[in-house]
Amino acid sequence: MSNYKDYYKILGVSKNATDAEIKKAFKSAARKYHPDLHPEGKKAEMTEKFKDVNEAYAVLSDKQKRTIYDQVGQEGYQNYARGGGGQGAYGQGGNPFGGAYQQYSGGNGNTYYNFSSNGGGDFGGADFSDFFQSIFGGMGGFGGMGAGRGGFSGFGGARAGGSGQKNGDVEAELALNLEDAHRGGPMQLTLPTGRNVTVKIPAGVGEGKRIKLKGYGNPTPRGNGDLYLVIKIRPHLTYRLEGDDLYVPVTLMPWTAALGGTIFVPTLDGPVKVKVPAGTHNGKKLKLSGKGLSAKGNLYATLTIDVPRTLSKEQKELFTKLSQIS
Repeated sequence: MSNYKDYYKILGVSKNATDAEIKKAFKSAARKYHPDLHPEGKKAEMTEKFKDVNEAYAVLSDKQKRTIYDQVGQEGYQNYARGGGGQGAYGQGGNPFGGAYQQYSGGNGNTYYNFSSNGGGDFGGADFSDFFQSIFGGMGGFGGMGAGRGGFSGFGGARAGGSGQKNGDVEAELALNLEDAHRGGPMQLTLPTGRNVTVKIPAGVGEGKRIKLKGYGNPTPRGNGDLYLVIKIRPHLTYRLEGDDLYVPVTLMPWTAALGGTIFVPTLDGPVKVKVPAGTHNGKKLKLSGKGLSAKGNLYATLTIDVPRTLSKEQKELFTKLSQIS
């Protein structure tokens, strides 16, 4: 069994941290450990730390997984590990958090589906550790709430026969990275029954959209109901998503803001060259039509004027002259 991971320590927050505190700590840690911001000799070390940060946020930012993680605890996990991941100290199945699962299943016949992607498709993403898989793998280990392999995780789900659904129908949440939701494509899921199914994710699929899998719901006297995947898009380090629109901060040098010029704005399809008008002020938004999550969405670049921290002798002289004639 893998060693216990203290997700709170990884993000540098207390066990009572609010959602806002966890999100803030995640952004700070992700910037600190991003491999691209470190020299070649430290990239491997930073890559592992970066993975840990992403994994910690994936758990602590999700109410259900955080509840399960807290209820398992370090002592519970170590007892489970000493028991070989099987019967151990928790009896048959080694499930130390059956109560947490019962809370979300409701104990009244409501159905929850939890998914693990088997890879497949063109989706890269989070590489979760064996520790994460042992708790949230969904197909063994602790028998948890679902895990992401290859960047995908479907967590929790709605009760069977919910509002607007016929008996036998089931809803389940499917979490996607922003880039994957934008590109779309085939993705393979493993159902709790062990059955594999390939799902075609539409390009530009938005938060809350539903994908119907006919005949993959609960059995009924009239045949199987349907399974509805409800899309959830994970938070992104660079972009903020609102509906189909994306918002991204872009740094602008003061001379470009004053004189105008050309800058590159990052989009989900790659950087785009954009003209900045002369006299641009701090906080101005540039609209890139059709560059949002889907062709219907737009991308808004919010410009922030950056003042150089150090100036060469010539630059200092020019700024001094500018201040004198202004």
